[in-house]
Amino acid sequence: MKILAIMALAMLAAPAVAAVDVDVKPYVEADRAGAGAVVRGRVYAERRKPAGPDTPLAGATVIAMPRSDALVTRLQQLRDGARESAPAYRDAAERMQKARELYEKELWEAGAADLVRAVTADADGRFDLGKLPDGQWIILAKWDEFKPAKASKAPRKDREMYVGNARLVGFRSRLVWLREVAVGGAPAAEIELTDRNVWFTGVVEERVLDAGQRR
Repeated sequence: MKILAIMALAMLAAPAVAAVDVDVKPYVEADRAGAGAVVRGRVYAERRKPAGPDTPLAGATVIAMPRSDALVTRLQQLRDGARESAPAYRDAAERMQKARELYEKELWEAGAADLVRAVTADADGRFDLGKLPDGQWIILAKWDEFKPAKASKAPRKDREMYVGNARLVGFRSRLVWLREVAVGGAPAAEIELTDRNVWFTGVVEERVLDAGQRR
């Protein structure tokens, strides 16, 4: 019994093992050895006329992470499932973000937080992820454009009866890019993310709580 009690205490004291499905050791070793390549690029909407300018998608978020089969599979499932129903489409973009955040947490728990590289595209739509260690990577990027909903007001009876109603004030039209990049054997890699090679287009609803008086 004493042995079992000691084993139980040891299990409780032991740090949780991260569930990440990627062997991060080769990435860490390559990073320490300086083996890698600079990955940079641009996010923009392509010109609509031959003589017109491209439109930079400033503020786009670009994230590089070691390639995870589980994450890629999950993201593809969400993209395919978004075609099945309106609710699935409405929720897909947020669920993709949560899947990515969960993977980031797993990398952090595995002691590889430095392998998550996140940057924001500048005014010209350009981004620079710095030097990524040799290995297989995924590049996830997103750009949002807010579109207000048509003004609407809940009936007075509903406003007075319910407190904290979530009212739709608009939505963010979200462009999502997923690219796979093999780093190694070249000093730099250039990536172009445009409105014509978007991987997924979704929406994220914006809601506010209506104040009311419960009766």
